[in-house]
Amino acid sequence: MNVTSKAWVLRGGLVRVPLIQLEQRTSSAVERRPYIWAVASGKGGVGKSFVASNLGMALAKQGKKVVLVDLDLGSANLHTCLGIPSPKTTLSHIIEKNVSNMNDFIVYGHEPNLGLISGASDSLHVANLLHYQKLKIMRNLARIDADYIILDLGAGTNFNTLDFFLFADQGLLVVIPEPTSIENGYRFFKSILTRQLKDLPAKTKKLINQVLTEHKNEKGVARSFAGFLEDMEDLHPAHAHGIHKVLSRFKLNLIVNQVIEPSDTKLGAALSVMFRKYFDTPIYVLGYLYHDSHVLHALRQKQAYYAAFPQSRNATCLERMALEMVEQSASDLVDTVRLES
Repeated sequence: MNVTSKAWVLRGGLVRVPLIQLEQRTSSAVERRPYIWAVASGKGGVGKSFVASNLGMALAKQGKKVVLVDLDLGSANLHTCLGIPSPKTTLSHIIEKNVSNMNDFIVYGHEPNLGLISGASDSLHVANLLHYQKLKIMRNLARIDADYIILDLGAGTNFNTLDFFLFADQGLLVVIPEPTSIENGYRFFKSILTRQLKDLPAKTKKLINQVLTEHKNEKGVARSFAGFLEDMEDLHPAHAHGIHKVLSRFKLNLIVNQVIEPSDTKLGAALSVMFRKYFDTPIYVLGYLYHDSHVLHALRQKQAYYAAFPQSRNATCLERMALEMVEQSASDLVDTVRLES
């Protein structure tokens, strides 16, 4: 099979292409397409932007061309995490104007392989994108000249956040060892799963509502998501197959941030088991980052943490995770090509 002639359709009719694709039939030039990672969290204050910015730096140090896109609209601060002054051109300019090339809006700091498209803006309506504006951003993301794009999304479960998270090739959910973070991470994961079901055929969605209404436990409460899937498999196996097919498209990874106690390192495995039990869906623990007072020091000095403390334990963790991200993206492309063969 010639991988340069293939493209795959994502949700909503958007096109996902492999890392290498022949863009023009009349040209022999091969154009790279970026592999997209989305970073999100169930609640704010867990270090999501810290993770996104420093993973981007770790990837760039490996010679990868990386662009960070700050989609935490209304609360954008990724430029601060990178030690870059507030950019003059932001996503609001792209949204409000007839822009066809996002590459013109990339700004660079001290790392030549790491660029930023800032979301910093005083425009209030940008924080609440309209549907066509969201699609415009998605279309333009695929045209960015980079090996990897990392999306820093807003915290919580609003539809724009969920849709950008699902648009990415893979997602990273950031949690910390605190009950509120774990609870909201659980809710975020549940919201991601249910959001994926919106594009199922009308008949399947009707049967889903029927099963959810009629099959409850002895207390009259709907069963877990995994229990719901079991009911669908028993009652409507063909439709259950379609649900599994949709859910299997997306790969979710977990990062536990601000680890303090040795027992905190067990949180990732515990959450993985819990998500499998209640949602019948795997989640991969990408790694851990430790609580470090130097993070605040770097922010106050307007420096990127990874650049300021390259010998720190967290820098080693970030490098290990970046290597894993590269391996996962390569494996993902190979699997996709194999399916299309």
